[in-house]
Amino acid sequence: MLVFDTSALINGWRIHYPPGTMPSVWRAIEQAIDAGQIILPREVYLELEAKDDELLAWAKARRRLFNDPSDEVQQQVGPIAAMFPRRGIHDRADPWVIAEAKVRGFVVVTYEGTNAATGQPTRGAETKMPGICKQLGIDCCIVPAGLTRLGIVI
Repeated sequence: MLVFDTSALINGWRIHYPPGTMPSVWRAIEQAIDAGQIILPREVYLELEAKDDELLAWAKARRRLFNDPSDEVQQQVGPIAAMFPRRGIHDRADPWVIAEAKVRGFVVVTYEGTNAATGQPTRGAETKMPGICKQLGIDCCIVPAGLTRLGIVI
């Protein structure tokens, strides 16, 4: 089970699975969301709103797929947010994504602190989502690895 960060949607859309050439991947992602295998936190949607593009249009048409946080998730966000040394406007969803994964026992899917092509850590990864997740015992991966974990074959 997976929790997608904003970067997972953006890089999945732009790099690994452009919907114009791989629409079946996005149908499979929607099905996995409907089945509860992928969670999209509400804060991810709010980050997508910062850029009016095709991905935002996709998200707007599927607004129902974005999850409002439970009380338990909300209680986890503050302590997790405090673990980030310098949070900016572009990563306001990070603590929400991590809190969802922690509460549900899910894997975080993100490209923050990773090479978009390989998923390998980059310099500074220890202060970004992968480093925070590691401190909390939460697994991280990029979209192709996450879809593989779900057994999605396209």
